[in-house]
Amino acid sequence: MQKPDKPPLFIGIAQQYGFSVESAQIALDRISMQLSMQGCARHTVFYVYRIGKPPEGSGGSAGRARLLLAFPSADAALSFSQHSGLGTTPRLLAMNVSQLLSVLLQRPSIGALLFAIETEAPSVNYLPHGFRLERTTLLALLQGG
Repeated sequence: MQKPDKPPLFIGIAQQYGFSVESAQIALDRISMQLSMQGCARHTVFYVYRIGKPPEGSGGSAGRARLLLAFPSADAALSFSQHSGLGTTPRLLAMNVSQLLSVLLQRPSIGALLFAIETEAPSVNYLPHGFRLERTTLLALLQGG
């Protein structure tokens, strides 16, 4: 007997935050459709990099919303990290769309998620082209907007 498919992580996380299964599924489907229009499949794995925390007192980005960058390949993520000087030893994490949306929902300090579509490393001080999802947009979708 075959087990039924588990619902995506995002659906469960959205429920924990008080959103309905239906609104979470609609949000996931809409975002997946946007990514599909950009040439990414729903179950595509994206790569994000983590760097160590900046030293205390270094100024950093206190008070500013952070941007989470998700790349279509490990090479693209590492290349961007190295070209941007974001650390000498970033750690890569492989995440699917559901996981990335869960992180965006769970962490208010992240103001947006950028699904990088291009594989070429942009020049220094530029972000890669892609599909940018603001946290406020995700919340609006979850509220039926």
